[in-house]
Amino acid sequence: MYTQIIIIMLIDFTEAELETIAAAMDDYIQYADADINLEDLIGGIPVAERVDSIIEKIDNVIMQ
Repeated sequence: MYTQIIIIMLIDFTEAELETIAAAMDDYIQYADADINLEDLIGGIPVAERVDSIIEKIDNVIMQ
């Protein structure tokens, strides 16, 4: 039996803060390692996938 918990967080970032986070993702993507074990990943999700998801969400907020 699986239980899924969805948490919606409303954080009021400024555009400058979102741009800072997006810029930090450019550095963080350097930690991507295709050969790493899934158990060693945060949430079992590869770095590149997490970075892409974060950037997409930032882009969606900025484009609103």
